[in-house]
Amino acid sequence: MKAIYLLATLAVLSGCASQPQGLSINELETPRNQVTERRRLPIDFPGVQQNLFRHAAVCGQTYTFEMVPGQTSFGRVVYRPTPDAGWDRSVVLSLTLLHNRTINVTAYSYHAGQMERVHEMLTAMMKPELCQADSSWENKMNLGE
Repeated sequence: MKAIYLLATLAVLSGCASQPQGLSINELETPRNQVTERRRLPIDFPGVQQNLFRHAAVCGQTYTFEMVPGQTSFGRVVYRPTPDAGWDRSVVLSLTLLHNRTINVTAYSYHAGQMERVHEMLTAMMKPELCQADSSWENKMNLGE
């Protein structure tokens, strides 16, 4: 009887051990993991995608643009150090498309010290021809508004 109980316990524990124990995107996108944010960037989702393709062609660094499933006003730009990296090793720019075709950006990372990567990602979105972090596009007044 004890042997059956022991085998059943081992089977349950081995099943638990084989399940991936990773961070989900919902666990990453929390105030605790927020790195920074930017408001009203003068770009829309097609512009982000085009600039990321342009940046990859010029600089060789690829970031992934993805829409939030079932949403038209929410997207993400994701940096993964390796193709199979989980959310715990990724840097995420969460994008919100506003009614005036600008975006708000909130950056998230599970690990501290990712501000340089966030600046590189923002530069790829806003100045795709530059291969290093640049802030010349920041804090520009839009005279049309």
